[in-house]
Amino acid sequence: CRQEGACTKLDEDILDIPLDDPDANAAAAKIQASFRGHMTRKKIKGGEIDRKTKDAECANSTRGGD
Repeated sequence: CRQEGACTKLDEDILDIPLDDPDANAAAAKIQASFRGHMTRKKIKGGEIDRKTKDAECANSTRGGD
């Protein structure tokens, strides 16, 4: 967009978004919180699978040194 006339309609629309709009900030915060929750749930779910695998390995192994 640095050259005159090089901006597309989409670029112009993006540039017209008011960054100090409270409604836009609230919407962005909700989207970000939702995404963070999604990533946390995904991470926890993956951790449960790893933990179950480790628990099964521990149960199948013998304890030495007792």
